[in-house]
Amino acid sequence: MKAVRDLNITWQQTRNFWMDSKASEFQDKYITPLPDAVNSASSIIEDLDKILTKIRRDCE
Repeated sequence: MKAVRDLNITWQQTRNFWMDSKASEFQDKYITPLPDAVNSASSIIEDLDKILTKIRRDCE
């Protein structure tokens, strides 16, 4: 999540110079959905970690 926060800070700085419709399109398509995607991926990774930990224990 820190990387997403850092990206948002950099993006806001970029938006000071890039103010056309393509910038808005880029933001809507890539920047805005990113935090939700990262949260979802993080949750899935945590679930996989639990499963892999159980598999390792079961194989010992």
